[in-house]
Amino acid sequence: MRDLRICFVGDSYINGTGDERCLGWTGRLCERRFSWDYRLSFYDLGIRGETTAEVRARWKAECEARFPEGADNRVVVQFGINDIGVVTGEGRQIEEDETVEEAEAFLKEVSDLYPVLWVGLPPANEACSPMKPSEGLEVSFSQDAATALNERFKTCAEKLNVPYFDLQAPLLANRDYMSSLTRGDRMHCDGTGYAMIANLVNNWEAWDGWFSE
Repeated sequence: MRDLRICFVGDSYINGTGDERCLGWTGRLCERRFSWDYRLSFYDLGIRGETTAEVRARWKAECEARFPEGADNRVVVQFGINDIGVVTGEGRQIEEDETVEEAEAFLKEVSDLYPVLWVGLPPANEACSPMKPSEGLEVSFSQDAATALNERFKTCAEKLNVPYFDLQAPLLANRDYMSSLTRGDRMHCDGTGYAMIANLVNNWEAWDGWFSE
């Protein structure tokens, strides 16, 4: 029987933060692919608040701990939304060029070892900015910054020949998704928003191909 293991690596959107069902989009996505024809193990390796560089720094050790030799080991990544956060009085957390440099190095490392899919960063939650995380800092998120970084991520993915799923266009055009950003913890989408992301990724040809090989 095929032993399919998938590590989902990234930030709070991988983790599903804000979802009242605690499934996020990754849990919903794998639920739809569950089958007794193979063994599917998925691992949520999302950490809230992490930047691209922080995700990159830990991915390999965490995946290796979950990937036994001989299994069909694969990786899905999503990151970048925290990089564009602007802390009041301090400025942007990570400059765009540095994020892209880290992203390219990160995806090169992953793709050299495992099949990988890259899910793009979601729209910025401008409706609830500035946000006040637990440490008390005010953080604002700009859609212009998210759009610009998304375009550079797409270019990077094409350069590396890594499949990239652009969430920006379909989610920005979806009023229900944008409304979901104002519910829950008012920093992330609620469960309905994560369900929409799962629907989009589930119909992605690159993701579907992993289950027809």
